[in-house]
Amino acid sequence: MTSDPLEQFAPQGTASGPLLSIITVCLNAAATIADTLASVSMQETDFVLEHLCIDGGSRDATCEIIDRWAGRSSRIRTIYERDAGIYDAMNKGLRAARGEYVLFLNADDFLVSPHTLATAMQGIIPAAESNPDLIVGDAVMGILGKRGFWRHRRVPRRLGRIPGSGWYPVHQGQFTKRRLLEAVGGFDARRRLASDLIQYYDIEMNCRPSIRRLGADVAFMQSGGAANAGPMAVIRGSAEIFRHLSAQRGFLRACAMLSIKTLQSLGEIRYGCCPNKRWFIG
Repeated sequence: MTSDPLEQFAPQGTASGPLLSIITVCLNAAATIADTLASVSMQETDFVLEHLCIDGGSRDATCEIIDRWAGRSSRIRTIYERDAGIYDAMNKGLRAARGEYVLFLNADDFLVSPHTLATAMQGIIPAAESNPDLIVGDAVMGILGKRGFWRHRRVPRRLGRIPGSGWYPVHQGQFTKRRLLEAVGGFDARRRLASDLIQYYDIEMNCRPSIRRLGADVAFMQSGGAANAGPMAVIRGSAEIFRHLSAQRGFLRACAMLSIKTLQSLGEIRYGCCPNKRWFIG
């Protein structure tokens, strides 16, 4: 038995490049980044993956924590330089990514099981035309083990059936072919809160992607992210979405899509003890 738990989770694939790129952008995330890194580094997979960590100039111990994990896991690649915001940092990660699929996992999120990625990529053959464009799973958002309001962010069963209806997948559970992300120009770095959801709507309209639903949780999202920091953040994010959709699809369609988006978000709310999905030692 090895003394280092990461050794038993080393990728066993023989492909010349990664099948999956996970991109984590961070800034002053020392309190949570170790959980993110642990949950990716300890994945049991038989394919090659890479974990890109993009730091925009942290002043706390974030980079030191990343470097410690990078010394133990060959999956981690780092980019340390200032950026113009979270979506600019995500674009940097996308430009550096080499995987056929990309998952964006924030610095206060983590994967919910050591088998999460193996389950998501099950049956995927590198570069095969039959591979779905999007593989989408669910996420839990809240405070681990705390009683109160939390969200079970589930992929709508209607997703993709009627393009332009307003249903959307959870970004932290969305494995997207890199070519689709590049086809819509990555993220609009001018946005501050909702560029990820706007990006999905653009992919849906321009690319008509094939979608596979996992029907299982992919990530735990710890409450407090910029887009979910409170009612005003939600309102500002919705305003960004509405402005984009109204300019692109007209006022009435924008109203309809935003209404569906809001109904989906409200339907995610739960009350009780938030599930504790922390399975590793970060």
